[in-house]
Amino acid sequence: MFNKQLVSLILMLLCIVFSTSSAQAKNLYSYVVVGPDNTQIIRVIADTNRCPTLYSGNQAYVMTLRVARDTNHDKPSYFPVGVCELVKPINVTQLTLDNQQLPLLPAHINNIAVIGDTGCRIKAPFSYQSCNNPQEWPLAQVSQAIQKDKVDMVIHVGDYLYRESRCITTGCQGSVHGYGWESWREDVFKPLESIMKSTPMVFVRGNHEACRRAGEGWFRFLDPYPYHSQQSCLDSHSHVIDEPYSVVVSASLQLVVFDSSEVQELHPTQYLDEFTQTMHQVHRLLLPNTHHWLVMHHPALGFSYSRLLTWNGGTTEIFNAIMRDNKSPSLMSELDVLMQGHIHTFEMSNYQEPGFPINIISGMGGTQLEDHYPAKNLEGFSVEEGVHIKKEITDQRFGYLVYTETNNQPQFEVKDSEGHIEHTCSINYSNKDFNCH
Repeated sequence: MFNKQLVSLILMLLCIVFSTSSAQAKNLYSYVVVGPDNTQIIRVIADTNRCPTLYSGNQAYVMTLRVARDTNHDKPSYFPVGVCELVKPINVTQLTLDNQQLPLLPAHINNIAVIGDTGCRIKAPFSYQSCNNPQEWPLAQVSQAIQKDKVDMVIHVGDYLYRESRCITTGCQGSVHGYGWESWREDVFKPLESIMKSTPMVFVRGNHEACRRAGEGWFRFLDPYPYHSQQSCLDSHSHVIDEPYSVVVSASLQLVVFDSSEVQELHPTQYLDEFTQTMHQVHRLLLPNTHHWLVMHHPALGFSYSRLLTWNGGTTEIFNAIMRDNKSPSLMSELDVLMQGHIHTFEMSNYQEPGFPINIISGMGGTQLEDHYPAKNLEGFSVEEGVHIKKEITDQRFGYLVYTETNNQPQFEVKDSEGHIEHTCSINYSNKDFNCH
């Protein structure tokens, strides 16, 4: 009798341990990263280091731990979550997590949403965006609008985390701040959950994800390459520049993703040689007989306005790195579109001089917008030495872009935060021209 009671007690205790352990293991967020050569990397953020199993029918695929949760509470950026991943196996067309289907790329990518500069800006001493007001910080609304559009892929052109300082006003009262998990959760994973659950995403690294800022979180969560602790911004004084990579959208369109995060705008030659070498890699990635977008955070040929500095042009370090490419034909002439963020607005422009791509900025995803642009004819304005605007359009409302090709006619829809179309811009790749209405 005693032995039976003891066995029953042990079994009961084991059940309690396993059920408690199971209850404690929770998958917090899941998303699909589109990486080099259209690789699809499923990521899951969990509150433990135990990784879940994905299923395709009756076939099980165990995820592996990308990076373990922090155990040191005193770290400047604390991440008490584990990150699991699995590269989608070839010929698998559907995967489920917790009985929910994960978003995967379709056989044909027909439409793409582009967002950028999305977090809620809290930066001492002057920038305090009202994170608690969805009219002032509409990222969750933008995310839901993109989900309703049912696009095939989303490109985020960088700058995810903006809660860098303690809030001292009522509009962001109670907000977390810093570069650790709490800020990543509030600025990225909560508001973007609608997109992440529905659509694979190309994540571009912005200057807010440089090592001196939120770089550690970038390499944990969003970087498309395998995790290596020596190259993951664990030292905030280091600098790490990812290799560029290709994403093929269709037989006629290729994206090349470039990491411009370490640009030093006050010291435009600091990493110029390294960026130049990386641009040589970009050139080698270009497919023949294809239209090419160079997708990065910093605008090589953009323009912006501030009450303090008035009008100013693009990012000189990136422009010079492209122009220093010495192959023939030149890299700049091979590009059809520069797709970027960094400037918190929408703008599209082309140039009087031949051989320059259409420049597009989609930096109006939620972060505090730029100073209002005054009415001004910018025709002839020099964005870089020897590059003058021919035509431009701007729209200073929160929102995003949707790219489609209908009857071989490429176009962008410029949408507001609720998904309403503000402009439709047809693109002519052959002569680097556009028309908006």
